[in-house]
Amino acid sequence: MSNLLKSSYYFPLQVTIDDREPDSLEKEFRDLGNMIIRRKRLAVEDYLFDNDFLVERKSIPDFCLSIKDGRLFKQAGKLINSRIPACLILEGKNREFKKADFSSKAIQGILLSMSLAFRLPILRTKDTHESVQVMLQSFKQLTRDKLEGQRFYPRSFFSRAKKDPLLAQKIHILEGFPGIGADKAARLLMKFGNLESVFTAHPDDLLNVPGFGKETVDGIFEILKK
Repeated sequence: MSNLLKSSYYFPLQVTIDDREPDSLEKEFRDLGNMIIRRKRLAVEDYLFDNDFLVERKSIPDFCLSIKDGRLFKQAGKLINSRIPACLILEGKNREFKKADFSSKAIQGILLSMSLAFRLPILRTKDTHESVQVMLQSFKQLTRDKLEGQRFYPRSFFSRAKKDPLLAQKIHILEGFPGIGADKAARLLMKFGNLESVFTAHPDDLLNVPGFGKETVDGIFEILKK
């Protein structure tokens, strides 16, 4: 994975990190390379990948505190009601639960409730390094990109957007549609050439663009029709 993401040839992955997350996690992403890292206050999640995947990361102490103060299930509700697929990463070792004065049965019951009742995937990790690896692997599986094709559009297209204000504006317009980040916007423009061709394309043609599923295509046409 590291060799792939350090390549300068492929279009960079956009990762938006909540400004309350530790600097150590941002460093883990930056060390991998070939990513656009943004810091800002996120309303629901801690991490947003290309507008395609949401991640809420909780250390075990924070997880236990969020149970006590009632935040946990409110956050879970917001995540599952988002149009973007989401998961929760629970980071830390089991012995940390004992320090928070939670029994193993109580924790198991809460995790089952979130997984079954809320249908929110919960992924366990030991530390920040593993959390970053799990996030990226989950994103790749979700977007169904092969390992060797994680970023399969030349970076030159992204470089052109920096020099061409009109191209950058076209990408920005497409990014306004649900489920479309800069990467998907670039795929549309590379396939159809201009915005008019994108907006007048048949849904089946849009579905043939890598990374575009029915939900994303339906979201585009829902906005266009309204």
